[in-house]
Amino acid sequence: MNLWTGHCPGGGIPNAAAAETSLPSSPTPTENISMRSRMARVENAERWLLYLLVMILFCRVEGSIPISQKLFGEVTSPLYPKPYPNNFEKTTVITVPTGFRVKLVFWQFDLEPSEGCFYDYVKISADKKTLGRFCGQLGSPLGNPPEAKEFMSEGNKMLLTFHTDFSNEENGTIMFYKGFLAYYQAVDLDECAAQRNSVEENLQPQCQHLCHNYPGGYFCSCRPGYELQKNGHSCQAECSSELYTEPSGYVSSLEYPKPYPPDLRCNYSIRVERGLTLHLKFLEPFEIDDHQQVHCPYDQLQIYASGRNIGEFCGKQRPADFDSSSNAVDLLFFTDDSGDSRGWKLHYTTEIIKCPQPKTLDKFTIIQDLQPQYQFRDYFIVTCKQGYQLVEGNQVLLSFTAVCQDDGTWHRAMPRCKIKDCGQPQSLTNGDFNYTTAKGVNTYQARIQYYCREPYYKMQTRGGISETERGAYTCTAEGIWKNEKKGQKIPRCLPVCGKPVNPVEQKQRIIGGQRAKLGNFPWQAYTNIYGPGGGALLGDRWILTAAHTLYPKDYNGENNATRDVFLGHVNVEEITKLANHPVRRVSIHPDYRQDESNNFEADIALLELENSVTLGPNLLPICLPDNETFYDRGLMGYVSGFGIMEERLSYDLKFIRLPVGRREACESWLRKKNRNDVFSQNMFCAGDPSLKQDACQGDSGGVFAVKDEDNDRWVATGIVSWGIGCGRGYGFYTKLLNYVDWIKKEMGEEEGEG
Repeated sequence: MNLWTGHCPGGGIPNAAAAETSLPSSPTPTENISMRSRMARVENAERWLLYLLVMILFCRVEGSIPISQKLFGEVTSPLYPKPYPNNFEKTTVITVPTGFRVKLVFWQFDLEPSEGCFYDYVKISADKKTLGRFCGQLGSPLGNPPEAKEFMSEGNKMLLTFHTDFSNEENGTIMFYKGFLAYYQAVDLDECAAQRNSVEENLQPQCQHLCHNYPGGYFCSCRPGYELQKNGHSCQAECSSELYTEPSGYVSSLEYPKPYPPDLRCNYSIRVERGLTLHLKFLEPFEIDDHQQVHCPYDQLQIYASGRNIGEFCGKQRPADFDSSSNAVDLLFFTDDSGDSRGWKLHYTTEIIKCPQPKTLDKFTIIQDLQPQYQFRDYFIVTCKQGYQLVEGNQVLLSFTAVCQDDGTWHRAMPRCKIKDCGQPQSLTNGDFNYTTAKGVNTYQARIQYYCREPYYKMQTRGGISETERGAYTCTAEGIWKNEKKGQKIPRCLPVCGKPVNPVEQKQRIIGGQRAKLGNFPWQAYTNIYGPGGGALLGDRWILTAAHTLYPKDYNGENNATRDVFLGHVNVEEITKLANHPVRRVSIHPDYRQDESNNFEADIALLELENSVTLGPNLLPICLPDNETFYDRGLMGYVSGFGIMEERLSYDLKFIRLPVGRREACESWLRKKNRNDVFSQNMFCAGDPSLKQDACQGDSGGVFAVKDEDNDRWVATGIVSWGIGCGRGYGFYTKLLNYVDWIKKEMGEEEGEG
């Protein structure tokens, strides 16, 4: 806020109204001269009017203007940069926050010059002292301009007085001066330096020990062993709880090497980081009051390391250097009420704790990146040689790291390395294994050989790998059995198809059926669903049969009959004693039509057994066809079953030997019988109308088996499907070659290798 006070001196003001006379509309020549004179007087009057208005506005103004406390600002003459008024005086009080000084600098300065700056001037004062009186122009020899001088106060105030007289004329000419522009800023006051260098009485009380300056103020502190009093300046001895935490430093009695104060009860505690041990070294002079006859009766220094008393010391013999073996040392110093000994001083240093060099417990243990020395927080990592594993007690470790503790011991004991054990090899279904190294040893680098139970099973191999290569496994360094080609996955033993141990040896033509021997047709299945039926084993859990044995033609009842499946014998009574094999799933070909009695198209079905069967001499699967040569005219095949023979049900497995018929002959034979039965390309016929031999009821679902001489195996080329009577001409069979893809898809293509 600006506060103005003042007065206006007496003085006439030119009559401006004289300049406002009205002019005639048609002046005469004489009047023209008079008119120019009057116009000049009017213009001159207007200039004086403006000047006088300024004078009236600032007529002899006097007073002071305080400037609110800021860290910086500017001060100018009135109307700057326009000319300042006459008869003017103003004092500006510049104040900055406590703890700072005022610095003032003039950037523009243009005042009426005079000797001794008697007329117009700027006066700077601070701390009850005048810092200067200035007038003139910057760079001019006239007057006393401030030039580039910096004005500095000792306190936080500075006064700037601006004074002008009644006029600014030079040789009768009115002069105009712009005035001044000055900038001020707050500068930190170093109270500590002021207290050190000044003897003035109005300064703050001095600090007894140490003074610390900061921007805007200062504070006092005391030397170690002393405590600052409430007045903030005085210090009193207080050493009852001195703490040192730096890794090295000095500790001394108060005032060392000057005599220490009386009646002290000092406790100096040195506490450094865990894992460091303190070393103490006393310096000369060492001087504590003593007695010739009594040990330390007056003053004494006691030393403790981790609570353990190291000793009590006095006299002039300094204690020997020693290692505390601790990160905590306490020094207790007691004095009586008299004496003039100089005290003591020690230099303490630290050394990091060391741990003993790690050593392995066996030749298989490896310490990674072994170092010549280990200290606090160092660590080492232990691994084992290939094929061995870390063991701590009875526990197997995935990794091991030991860390050096702050007491110089390792936080874990050294482990051992034990050879990897792969455990007992997995058992192989329908196979087994032999040790090719020491029997029963399952540790690192042990080797085994898997094999399948031949001749009924054969190991599955792919990509040209031999059974020996596929079955070879080694106990690896990871502790698992692995095959070089297939990894952990053990081999599979697949059923061998079409390789009966006791094959049928029928050379001559057969009239009617003949009783089969065990092992002649080991794939033969006996079913009893809607009556006796047949089937053939594929793989070790699938039964191939005719769809009409499960969903008979012209059957109006519900298809929920019990599905009994028997395997492994040639006599009905004996085969039913062995065991019924439960059926998990039934797959009927989607093209089979139960409601079309004369159409046995797609008369094929698969039964998936609940469990795989164990193959042997009396139980083996048959193979599937892979080419058309198995359907050449006249090729002899075998049909076996428990069907009706001579108008009675057979309790023994019978078989007949039949030739593959010519399709045209079969079609002609059907026409002669006036039959409209479907004989499609998915069927073939077999038999000879001139011979009384054929499959019959009870044989349905059985297969037409052909010996593949080239590959020494038996192949199922057809399924007993339909015919006209028993032994009265041709029989008709589902052509399996056309359904191999469907069969493999249903079986998941996992069977039938061999």
